[in-house]
Amino acid sequence: MKQNEILEKIICFSNKVSQNNKKPNNYGTEYMLYPAEIHMIEAIGNHKNANASELSIIMGITNGAINQVANKLIKKGLVEQYRMKDNKKDVFYQLTPQGEIANVEHSNYHKEQYRHMKEYIDELVPEKINIINKFFDELIKSWPSK
Repeated sequence: MKQNEILEKIICFSNKVSQNNKKPNNYGTEYMLYPAEIHMIEAIGNHKNANASELSIIMGITNGAINQVANKLIKKGLVEQYRMKDNKKDVFYQLTPQGEIANVEHSNYHKEQYRHMKEYIDELVPEKINIINKFFDELIKSWPSK
């Protein structure tokens, strides 16, 4: 395979991922959820008692973005906002039962999404896995970031 073919496949894969990240998906609730929404649900589910500032660090987005996405999820009945008795200043979020369903379904979605590739990788000899790992290390290092 020529170098250009490999590079074209990388771009094709990158475009597929980019397009996927723009589309909403159903995760077992009545609402279609955008990636930012389901990843906020995932962060809240994985980091119990994290306040908005902590969630912004975890997700790598601003407090304002946390509040925007959280408000959408509150309106959809997937997240609840609360304050601690001993801390009236900070805002915290927790998943509702519907938010828990979305979180579990999102996890299942990724397990299924990766299943085929995990099976493929499991069949490779260690030398090939090392070559692939080195290739992706170099790709990540050289890929432009915004």
